Amino acid sequence: MKLSIDVRLLALIMLFSVFAVASGPPAEAGGELRLVWNGDADKGVAMQVGGHANTTRVNASGAKITSNASSDAFPGIYFIFDAKERDRGFLKVHPKVFRKFASFTITTKAGDAYTDYLVAPVSGQQRSSDGGFVFLLDEVASGKHINMAFIDEALLLPLGSVPYPEIILELNELMTQAEGLRAGNREFPLQISHTDDGSDVNRAFPWVYANELIAIDDALEYARHAPVAWAAEAMVRLEDAMADLSDRIKADGSDPYFRLDPGPGRLPVTVTAPTNVWSARTPLDARVPADFAGGTFQVIPYPFADRDGKADVLQINYIHNGISTFGGITMQSPLSPSVNVPAGATIEFDVYYPKSAQGRFMRWRVRTTNADLDSYLRNYEYNNLNPDWVGSYNGETWLRAHHSINASTGTSSNFILELHGETGRPAETGMLLVANVKITAPDPNGIPLPNVVNLENQSVVAPLKSVYNKENGLFMVGAIGTGSVTGTRARHYEIFVDGNNLKAEGTHPRGPNWLRSVTGAALTGATTVPGTGEYNFPTNSYLAIRDSGAPGQYKAHGHVLAWYNQAPAWMRQIIPANLPSGYNGSTNFYGLGNGVTTQVRVDREMVRRVQFNHTMYVMRHFLTTDTKYGSSVSRGVIPFNSWDVLNEEIHESRHSELIPTDPNTWRTSLKHTNWLVAMSDELIGGEITQHYIYLLFKHAHIAAPNARMAAAYKANYASLPEYMKLDGHDADGSIDAYIVANPPKLTYNDYDIFTRSKARTVYNMVRALNTAWLSDPLYDGRPLIEDVGIQGHDSVGKSLASNNQYAMALYASLVDQGLLSGIAFSELDLKLPTDAPGGGATAPAVLNVKQSDALGYQYALMYKLFTKFAPYIDHIISWGVSGSGWQGSYVLFDSQSNANGGYYGAMKPDRFILGHSYLDQYFEGEYEKVQNGYEIDLGDLGSYTR
Repeated sequence: MKLSIDVRLLALIMLFSVFAVASGPPAEAGGELRLVWNGDADKGVAMQVGGHANTTRVNASGAKITSNASSDAFPGIYFIFDAKERDRGFLKVHPKVFRKFASFTITTKAGDAYTDYLVAPVSGQQRSSDGGFVFLLDEVASGKHINMAFIDEALLLPLGSVPYPEIILELNELMTQAEGLRAGNREFPLQISHTDDGSDVNRAFPWVYANELIAIDDALEYARHAPVAWAAEAMVRLEDAMADLSDRIKADGSDPYFRLDPGPGRLPVTVTAPTNVWSARTPLDARVPADFAGGTFQVIPYPFADRDGKADVLQINYIHNGISTFGGITMQSPLSPSVNVPAGATIEFDVYYPKSAQGRFMRWRVRTTNADLDSYLRNYEYNNLNPDWVGSYNGETWLRAHHSINASTGTSSNFILELHGETGRPAETGMLLVANVKITAPDPNGIPLPNVVNLENQSVVAPLKSVYNKENGLFMVGAIGTGSVTGTRARHYEIFVDGNNLKAEGTHPRGPNWLRSVTGAALTGATTVPGTGEYNFPTNSYLAIRDSGAPGQYKAHGHVLAWYNQAPAWMRQIIPANLPSGYNGSTNFYGLGNGVTTQVRVDREMVRRVQFNHTMYVMRHFLTTDTKYGSSVSRGVIPFNSWDVLNEEIHESRHSELIPTDPNTWRTSLKHTNWLVAMSDELIGGEITQHYIYLLFKHAHIAAPNARMAAAYKANYASLPEYMKLDGHDADGSIDAYIVANPPKLTYNDYDIFTRSKARTVYNMVRALNTAWLSDPLYDGRPLIEDVGIQGHDSVGKSLASNNQYAMALYASLVDQGLLSGIAFSELDLKLPTDAPGGGATAPAVLNVKQSDALGYQYALMYKLFTKFAPYIDHIISWGVSGSGWQGSYVLFDSQSNANGGYYGAMKPDRFILGHSYLDQYFEGEYEKVQNGYEIDLGDLGSYTR
């Protein structure tokens, strides 16, 4: 039959939580109405079933009751009625039943079709209007029977059409949370002490006295049996009991895997800030021109791609006339509120500056009371290889610096900011942006956090590699540092890398004397007879790795063949013969790598010969015994597990503008480093096999060939470009002598991969290059780019793990498609920024307990993520052994070589996270996102689940 209900009546029913009895159309003959008891059967309880004309008592053992526990359709105990025998009815339920079960399900049957409806206890006064019944819940306590309305089918509410009262859903969720708090978690169950001093529990882990559970147990008991009318009161009782229990849980903090919230500490609070209404004023320094030489300022919207939620910024348009000692501009803004600046206060502000500003600016001068305070711009990092932030504006790459200046004390109502240009400069212009100006002071009501005490030396804790290794189905772990493997490196790590000694500046300091410009002129520094005389090889550093421990016990990773930094001067001067300088919106440009002071145009074939030779000599020096490359049979092969062919060639910020408009772009997001892009020159926008990145990796495949490459090289020798044949890197077309049984995995390495637009750019590049390689005559069965190296010079952050997971899902999908071999986290360390729990810190400084926990939690999330993607990961390398990593970052051991929070988080991620639940809010959602089965949104590429 078709069931319907007046929506106005339904609204009244839901509003008052009352199911009323009314007349309905006659039921179809042969139909059944079943009332199902939700829960286990209790055959000792009696129920009463009533009809319009009579009331029949039916015991649980009576004939009218059918047990159907094995039925998929109707589990439990239910009553069967012949629908044609009634027009109204009621159910009388004994209090014992009501206490145990808060609701019943009514099921109707018409033919073979069943429909379920929900009947829940309701509150109100009994009424007899039209024969209906309403429950009197206060009768439960007196032991009386309760009348439950038995509703005509015309008014039955389908379960799918009306949700269970929202408050009951909220109550159920709160009950789940309370039960979880009461029980603890799988790693740290809540211990219950039955002594008066807690001596019967491990006080390092959460515990309470038995009598401290009374309140939450009572609240849970009340909530479990609460009908709709009692739900609000039950929730209040539960929330109060949970707060009470949370305050009573104890742990002494002696175990690194568990800590209760130590409190906020003395966090900085904002005392006052400028209104951001700025006006000009007389310069503080008389050397600044009174008219600022025409310089201006204005407040503009935050201009960078991460603009969501950002406040307006102060734009300073600087002009120097070349006459005054230095240029400058002076601005002021009222402080709101006016304050008496306390001792210990600091003036904080951010400055955004373009890379082109290098050398132009000297200092900021600020005044809030009667004292002038200076903070210099001279130490801005214009060539920071791993900036914390990069942006793109007006066609330039911008960086960010933060100033923190000790404020002078006293009453202050005005903030003055003055910019000074550098001295002795020619006439010039420039632009800077200033944001987030404020005066802060430590919270006077805060309690300082104690420092963490790391007690376990690296020599006594379990080796990191005892968990993370290929034999366990996971990945290798390693650290920076070459030479003999001893101490912490020997105990905890398996694969090693040097940060500098394989870069071109060190390995190839002298250029060959055949190198000429397009005009035929020799290049400065390129005067050496071709061959090993051009090179300095760090042989012993890697020989010592090979010879440490048992054969093959320790591995080496090579870093790096090509990079925009640390190339020798003779190489840095090379620029393309035809391309113009500077990004112009197309692929037809070159950009300057670091340290370029001279520019010489060189033909692309000659540049290809330079890079081909560089790759051949450096790789074959280690991977062969050929004396041509400075090796020998007596020395033997020095194997490498993997090798970075190219490092950081994605532009720092351009991807953030390009990917949103074209998610498949990559070519215009490259740096086009002058001495590398010269290999392609005017062909840069054309055939992908002529692209300089393609060629760099192709050269590496030839340098360390597998058998298939050697065969292809020989078969296609006649068609190979001439520059490959000029310097004797084969024997009449054969490279069989250089076959490597296990060639190093050839890697593209980059930083800031947690930035999704950059991760996508790398994905697009690898996908395009590796797809093209499949059709190359020299294709050797290996992807052109075999691994993507994610540096991981990152900072503790609320979404660091999930942003890295996005990148890993992208690259794992390429592996799944056969377009990549794997992933590496190649340079992992973590900074503690000022907004991290417990505040910022710079390694190797000792951490407070909250900073230590945040560091451990972040490392735990990262290693949880690594484990999830273990089948795709070759290795994880820590960019530091102890004390500090790069740029004041933290690694897994402190300066005393004791395990820190990062180590414990890495070793047992789940245990560390579950033992520091007070940080869950800061890292909200991250732990859930790195679980297996979480669906990772890849935008236009769909989703990925691991």
